[in-house]
Amino acid sequence: MGDFDFDYWKLLAERDPVAYFAARDMTLRQFIASHPGQAVMLTELQARIDSTRVLAGGPTQACRELLGQMQDQLMLLSFKLAELQRETCAVQEIIGAKAIAR
Repeated sequence: MGDFDFDYWKLLAERDPVAYFAARDMTLRQFIASHPGQAVMLTELQARIDSTRVLAGGPTQACRELLGQMQDQLMLLSFKLAELQRETCAVQEIIGAKAIAR
């Protein structure tokens, strides 16, 4: 991803949308194929992104909706992290109590 050339993709989309979408599809398929252990999840994620873009009605609304989805996932991750931290503290307290009891 470090070699992503935004200007190339922008110009391709402006000059030849059919070629842009063909190249985009091929690039996405190659990326997904390079992560075989996550291929199903990545394919489903890309399908969700594509359907959001189609149903949004325009690029700005699609961006808003996709950012909202990302925010939802980050909030869920935050809740899970807090839960894990609570469980870790509880385990540490148990280990500490057992160490003192010895």
